[in-house]
Amino acid sequence: MQMLLVSPKDIGVALRTLRKEKGLSQKELGQRVGLDQKKISLLENGNANCRVDSLFRLLSALELGVVLQSKSNSSTSNQDDW
Repeated sequence: MQMLLVSPKDIGVALRTLRKEKGLSQKELGQRVGLDQKKISLLENGNANCRVDSLFRLLSALELGVVLQSKSNSSTSNQDDW
């Protein structure tokens, strides 16, 4: 699966979708990575104040990685939501 994420809101939607696919609650995911449920909720709602290490711990807990690609290679607009 690949998703083009160009804003904190996109990351939040992706995290929520993938967490639910794994059958995890926000609390369960938070416990896996050392964050509280409130922080998971904030991230899933597009809060841009996230430490990079927290994001990578979340991605790891969801068995995901990061691939960077040029936005010009995608079929989406080049305008960011933020």
